[in-house]
Formats: sequence, C-alpha cells, structure tokens
Amino acid sequence: MGEHYDVIVIGVGSMGASACYHLAKRGTKVLGLDSQPVPNTNSSYNGNTRVIRLTYQEHPDYVPLLKDAYRLWEEIEQESKEKLFHKTGVLYMGFPDGDAITGVKLASKKHNLSYSNLMRSDLTKQFPQFTLPEGMVGALEPNGGYLLSEKIVKTYKEQAQLKGAHIITEQPVLDWSHDNNNITVFTKSEKYSADQLIISAGPWSEPLLHLPKLKLSVTRQVLGWVQPSQPKQFRRGDFPVWNIDPNGDDNLHGIYYGFPIGNTTSEGNGLKVAWHHPGNPMHPDNITQEISANDEEEILLPLRRYLPSALGTIKDIKVCKYTNSTDGHFIIDRHPDSNRIHFACGFSGHGFKFSSSIGKILSELALDKKTPSSIGFLSMDRFTTDK
Repeated sequence: MGEHYDVIVIGVGSMGASACYHLAKRGTKVLGLDSQPVPNTNSSYNGNTRVIRLTYQEHPDYVPLLKDAYRLWEEIEQESKEKLFHKTGVLYMGFPDGDAITGVKLASKKHNLSYSNLMRSDLTKQFPQFTLPEGMVGALEPNGGYLLSEKIVKTYKEQAQLKGAHIITEQPVLDWSHDNNNITVFTKSEKYSADQLIISAGPWSEPLLHLPKLKLSVTRQVLGWVQPSQPKQFRRGDFPVWNIDPNGDDNLHGIYYGFPIGNTTSEGNGLKVAWHHPGNPMHPDNITQEISANDEEEILLPLRRYLPSALGTIKDIKVCKYTNSTDGHFIIDRHPDSNRIHFACGFSGHGFKFSSSIGKILSELALDKKTPSSIGFLSMDRFTTDK
C-alpha cells in the first residue's frame, strides 16, 4: 500500500477538482484520483462553457449556494490570474405561468434579487434577434453570464497541485472499503489509504456509492455551435446568455438555451445552442461521441423556431453527460455506512455553476464534519424518508 492521506477524492471533475483545491488550501494531505486525463472530453463539463445565474428558477434554496459560488469564482480568478467568468446578463423567455418566469420571480422575491420584467414588445425592441410567439414575456437578470467549464477544471487541478495536492489520472477506481480507522481505495494497479473519502465521480457515481435506494440515470446530451450569417449581432457585449421555456408552444418542452459568440477558443467556435432536457438513459461507457442527423436537428430546431437570424453552418457539436437524480436536484450528504465518507452526485445538467461552492462544502464536511452552508434540502433523506 502507498502512503497514507488525510483525504482521498474519487473523481477530479467539476466538483472533485474544486474539492481538491479547497482541501489543499487548508493544508490537507489530499489525493485526487480520476480514470481519465483532467480535463477531458468524456465528461459532464465538456463543451467549453456553462451558464451561471442568480435568479434560480429550479428552487429558491439554491440562491445562497450561488451567492457563495460567485464569491469563490472571483477568488479563484484572482488567485490563478485566469479569466473564468464572463458576465453578459441572462435573458429568460417564456409564458407568464411557465416554470422559467414564475421560478425567476419566486427566487427574486425570496432573496431580493434584481431583474427586469420585459413584455413581448420590450423583447422585440431590445432583442430583435428573437422571433417569439404571442404571449411570451421575458426577465433579464443583469448578473448572470457564463463560466469556462473545461478551463475551470484545469485551473482548479493546477492550483490544487501548487498547494501540494497529489493528482493521479488515468487510474480507474475499482472499489473502496472502510473500518474504524481507515478508508482504503482500490484501483487497477494500487491501493491507497486515508482518514476521509469524498466521492464525486459524476456519471460513474452509482456503482461506486453502493446505495441501493439511490437511483441515478446518465444521459447523452449534445451542445452545438453555429456560424450566423451576421455574427456581429450575436457577439458577447451585444448579446446575452439566453434561455427559452417553450412549455405551451406546440407541445415543445425542456429549456432551449444559448451563449453569445466569444472572442477566445476557450469559449467555443461560434454561437452556442443546446436543449436542456433528460435524454435516453444509458451506461456512461456506452455514450458515443459520434454525431448523428438527429443531433444536428436538435441544435437547429430552436434557431428555426426562435432565432432564425442565427441560422447558419454548424461548426461543431460536442457530447456531454448528465447524471440525473430522480427529482432533478443535487445530492450532497454523508454516506450512511461511515461518517468518514461524503459524496456529491446527481447534478442533473445544472450543477456546474455551483462547483466552486460545492467543492468547498465537501472539504468542510470531510475536515469539520459540518458546513455552514444550507444543504439540508439536498440530502439523501428526501429519497429514504417515508412520506
């Protein structure tokens, strides 16, 4: 057996790389293990960028975690001297009684957040790029924008290493065990021991957690970039991050969303478009990077429907993985088998923006056995408590 660590982190992706950084920052002897290079394209954070926003339509209890995440994104930018967050504003569009608009208003009211109500006439005037059906309205949040997801994972890993973290990649974890004194983690070629264990294995979480009552599904999601014929009107600075809740419009569902055209290769190749919805569940190892005609149509459909002036050549399509909980909310908790083991999973396609704060929370749970952050609503209890 190799040397003993204070904490082992299984999975050095969105949450795990952040956890390694926050642990190392506190002087912890930490080992991060990942089955692949870090960063990599076979991941949940693949695709260059992810949205960040405060007026959180999914649940208002996420907002305090987001406020902490914003502070921590600024902190890692200053420490690494890397630009990781672009504030563009986020434009929500949907029908007044739809989930997006009502969710924005609920979160804003509960946490006193600023946003602008936009009627359809306002949208037409301020954002003429969109063609919207009668009855749709909007809400513009000024503090939203997007994060450079792959660059962030790389930055957190490198900053963790600079602080003494030991990161081993391309070494899959097969299993782990525990007793009253130690955690032992087994890989294909080695076994490691530690006082504490954090599991943040993304799409590979379920088989590693050994929790029969925890049900996760992994789905294949595509992200695409197009080259509009008139790119100037879609560039960062002139065009926001946007999402459209189409519920009520010809039986469409999910959330269509997109990003402005950036100025660097780390932001992608053109105008980014995607569809947030649960795809077909499959084993993560069977998710293919091969692009089909259906993938191309998924990228073009929202443009034809709502942003026809952006229609153009598809420049690139990438595949990422959603790890979905049964209710679409995250799971962050102590493992029921041991108070030495904590885990985070089920980020359901909307978790990356929280990774700065969740990495810190995981480090606190491992080192302090508690966190000042309010995460009770994300515990396993909601799946195991009789209703």
